[in-house]
Amino acid sequence: MVVGMFVLTDAPDAVRAALGAPIVAAEADVLSAAEAWAWSELGLGDSPHRATLDRAPAWSGPIVVAGYAPSSQFVRLQQALAAGDAVPDGLVALALDGARFRGQRGRTWATLRGNLHASVHLALDLPAAPTQAALAVLPAVAAARAIERASDGRVRPGLKWVNDLLLDDRKAGGVLSATSVDVGRVRHLLQGIGLNVAALPDVPASPRALAPARLADVDPSFAGPDAWGRLLAPLLEEIASARDALEQGEAEALVDAYRERAAFLGRHVVIWPVDEADDGRPIAEGRVEALLPDLSLVLAGHDTPIRH
Repeated sequence: MVVGMFVLTDAPDAVRAALGAPIVAAEADVLSAAEAWAWSELGLGDSPHRATLDRAPAWSGPIVVAGYAPSSQFVRLQQALAAGDAVPDGLVALALDGARFRGQRGRTWATLRGNLHASVHLALDLPAAPTQAALAVLPAVAAARAIERASDGRVRPGLKWVNDLLLDDRKAGGVLSATSVDVGRVRHLLQGIGLNVAALPDVPASPRALAPARLADVDPSFAGPDAWGRLLAPLLEEIASARDALEQGEAEALVDAYRERAAFLGRHVVIWPVDEADDGRPIAEGRVEALLPDLSLVLAGHDTPIRH
């Protein structure tokens, strides 16, 4: 159902250019409770503006775009959830620029204007055992599908185990997911999604890190600094669709969708230890024969699946 989508921001000119929507000043006292919480907790200041997208999918939560985020919005929302705060369902926090953002295991993630940096919170009530793997891959699958839709099929990212988006074996994005589980039920899913849209980060060469890529390398229509806006509506629509599938008990279908885009299946891979301060040797390598339902890898010549 198409009913419109509302975006709050402290960077009205940039949001207007990216989303092509009218934008007006919004007094703080007319914000909904969810909008007010997000605006305050994410530290966006005193002058909110609201954009309305009439041709966007329905989305239940507040969408807040910061012109500059001095620290990771994902970490801030993690802290709020850990403190027991009532983080709104469907909250989307985006930063056009920022500092101290992190990827997997605390690694630095560059925030560059023209790219998409989003954190999305979903309040859930799902059984943990059959859905944890699907929740882990949900943001990667949703991001890959959104890119393909926004590019009219010109860009079809592959996926690297377990959280990177690839273009021709170069890294174009990465995702994070964190869940809160209570008495065997998943209550919260927090997703972090970083996509290199128009800007290319400077990443030091390393045997453990792929060279970077950006969507604009494959599709020049993503070259402008406002192109991230084309991804917002399809990304949220794909996340909403995946959520619906999980609530209908279709977790396996989401893992299957991840498997279909897996760039590593049937290929020779190298598995490095998590700790980068070790002796520099990989812990396993071989051809990937299968991805199991729990997302572990079966490598040729290895008796036990690789889980980390």
